[in-house]
Formats: sequence, structure tokens, C-alpha cells
Amino acid sequence: MKVTIDKPSNHVVIAGFDYGDTPFAGSSNALSHTPFGQYHSFANIPTPGKPGYRLAISRAGDWTGDFIENPPSHVWVKGITTSGVARIEDLFTKVVYVGTGSGIGPILPHLLKRKVPNHLVWSTRSPRATYGDAIVDEIEAHTENPVIWDTDEHGKPNLTTLALQAVRETGAEAVIVIANQKLTRRVVHDMESLGIPAYGAIWDS
Repeated sequence: MKVTIDKPSNHVVIAGFDYGDTPFAGSSNALSHTPFGQYHSFANIPTPGKPGYRLAISRAGDWTGDFIENPPSHVWVKGITTSGVARIEDLFTKVVYVGTGSGIGPILPHLLKRKVPNHLVWSTRSPRATYGDAIVDEIEAHTENPVIWDTDEHGKPNLTTLALQAVRETGAEAVIVIANQKLTRRVVHDMESLGIPAYGAIWDS
């Protein structure tokens, strides 16, 4: 498939696809450079009212590093779209999303869709310099008073504290966490210990 590449920084590229398929929010697709090579999955970012979708690909190893340094013009896309944890939002009337770094990829389509009222807590280094103005502008335009925590400027936050504050201020019923395994389990455990439903990836594969 043909892919367009926007490279806001040396840490992230935004890969765009428009080949007649617009996946649902909360889904992911897998990419490879060859049809029988190793496939790597990324969260789809569809935009309501627009065909196609985007993927936020951040540097996390040799494959992603090479993708960023040498952006391809075409890639293979596995034909099976899979569902992610964020679709659990449909069970609640309001949720808090907690994300770190490129975890914004799985979260962003839900912010754009606005199906369920939500609040965002996003911790990342230099958000505009790393992910580009377009992504941050979209977040600010589709989310009321998002907490965008710049770790380069303020250091790493206590995500449990920020999540709890967001729940109390907004009246959200649940917290959805998109972060690394250690942080996800910590925030989910802390929320559940306080009687707040919380969900994250289970890393069972």
C-alpha cells in the first residue's frame, strides 16, 4: 500500500493511508516491508468524515528506528483489523484517558470521535516538538482542558494523582490507561484500590 509520511521529529512519524479502507476507532493494523516479513502493529487513527487513517509510529527498536530514518513509499498492510482496549469506553457515560508518549495513538481517535465524553491526561516529552503541532492542536480542539504534561519541562508526573484528580473533577466513571506495562498495571491497580473501574492492555500474547 502507498503510504505518506509526516516526520515531526526524529522520534515519531505519522504514516497516512488512503486505499479505500477507514478502520474503526479503537482498532489497529499491522505493517511489514515484505509480504512474509515480520509485522508490527500500530493503533489506527481515523478522522471522522475523512477517508483513510493515520498511524503514529515512534522509535522503539530497530524496525521503527529504520522506518523513521528511511521512510518507505509503500508497505504491506495485514488485512485483519484488530480491536483494542479503549473500546471499553462504550460501557460508560464518561471516561478519563491516561496515556504516555505514543500511547496517544490509540487514544486520539476516541477524542476525535467524541462518542463518549472524556478527559485526557497525556504525559510525554516536548509534545509539540515530538509529535507536531497538528496532533496537539487536534487534541486541544476535541478535548476540554486536556492535561498535557511535558516531561522535559516538568519531569515525570504521578499519573495516579493526575488520574484521580481528573476523575474527581469530571465525574468520570472509569479510567482507561495506554502506557507501558509497568505504568499501566500501577495506575490500574491504584484506581481499582480506590473503587474506580480502570482498564489497560493485558499483554497476554
